[in-house]
Amino acid sequence: MKEYYIIKPSSLNLEQRLEKFPPDFKFCKEYALWLISEIIRKTAYKLENKEEDIWVPLCSIIAKKHPYSYRKHLRYLCDNFPNVGNVLFRKEYTKGSCYSYRLSPYFFGEEIEIKKITDKKMLKFLRRGDYLESNSAFKKNYNFLGKYFNEKLTIQTTEASEKNKTLFGNEFDYRKHLFNAVQICDIANKEFSIKYTYRTDGRLHHQLTRLSKPFRQFLRYDGKKLAECDVSASVPTMLSYLLVNMVTGSTHLDNVINSNKYYYRHYMFCKKAVDLINSEIALFAQKVLSGKFYELFINDMHTIHHFDTSLQPDEYFLKNVREICGHEFEGNQEDLRKVMKTKILAMFNAKPKHYLNEEAVFGIYFPSILKWIKTFKKSNHKYFSYLTLQLESYFMLNIVARQFNNKFRGKKPLFTLHDCLITTEDNIDELHIFMKEALSEALNFTPILKVEVWE
Repeated sequence: MKEYYIIKPSSLNLEQRLEKFPPDFKFCKEYALWLISEIIRKTAYKLENKEEDIWVPLCSIIAKKHPYSYRKHLRYLCDNFPNVGNVLFRKEYTKGSCYSYRLSPYFFGEEIEIKKITDKKMLKFLRRGDYLESNSAFKKNYNFLGKYFNEKLTIQTTEASEKNKTLFGNEFDYRKHLFNAVQICDIANKEFSIKYTYRTDGRLHHQLTRLSKPFRQFLRYDGKKLAECDVSASVPTMLSYLLVNMVTGSTHLDNVINSNKYYYRHYMFCKKAVDLINSEIALFAQKVLSGKFYELFINDMHTIHHFDTSLQPDEYFLKNVREICGHEFEGNQEDLRKVMKTKILAMFNAKPKHYLNEEAVFGIYFPSILKWIKTFKKSNHKYFSYLTLQLESYFMLNIVARQFNNKFRGKKPLFTLHDCLITTEDNIDELHIFMKEALSEALNFTPILKVEVWE
């Protein structure tokens, strides 16, 4: 390791502080910045709380053998020097807990930047044995995807950091600002972590899934841009497969919905509790495969004020385009589709009756399907999202990713991003063709796929 990236407040000037108030011990500026960075990193995951509640314990960090005196450095950063104040605040030790720290209010909520450190002692201390940490569930099921998290996966750190500053200047979203910086640093430092959440969504979660979309353009694998291939309207596509095969059954459904899943008994009950109408299932599948599923509800939402008398004519779209798209509605059909996609998916995943307007327009075309969904969500609304997302993950991970990796003997890089598979730009056409063939064979219909180069 020749370099390492940390996060610091842009306005923090340690040089000026050191010049005015020289420490009486061997002080390492880059070590001090790393300590500050660790507090910022952990703060990023706690920002749902109020500022005064965010205290970061450093018990696990200071238990390591440090190259410099962590006590003296932390004490110095917590000192309230005249005219420069504190860099950190410390919460005193109490029985059963260790010292906790947080940024001074002067720096909290302000712009941060990513900085490179090169101190040899620090680099030796920070060096990790391997690039990837993963949970046992991932190692058992999808370890073949871990090998691509290696030294070839990089990010253009300077450009990504500048983009993060620009976005913060436009949005002033401090939590997102910190969280983006953490993911950028993790990738730059090759500190990858991956988790397979088999009990909930069945997806893989890692730095690429957590990295915000505006930063994907800066990723490279072996110096090449990345590109994605994904299933359009993924949740409706998986739901369509489920509805078509629920009564007759299929090997793939048996692999996903089995007695090991805690929603299994509930699924078996709901399977018999509602008589689904075949013509509805056929219409549902037809709209999904035509790529016009979300558009089906647009005209009805224009007149939803007749159902919801609290709304003015077209208030539904005027309000939601503003909230979801971030601008006023100007007649753009893509805006309307984006609103319907967001709202219908929210209705699928929410508790029954939380999206009454969306349920009303969905029920016009699919009353028995709506009844089945609401029945399925009655005891625990999360069961429905677990079911559809686990189906999606099963087809993407077990059918496409595993077979693609086997076909090319692991020589073509492959990453997951929920309903997407990602490879390098020069391999995306091959992945697209393979995914189309593999999913068509497994689903018994050809889903709509989209390809996008990250640039």
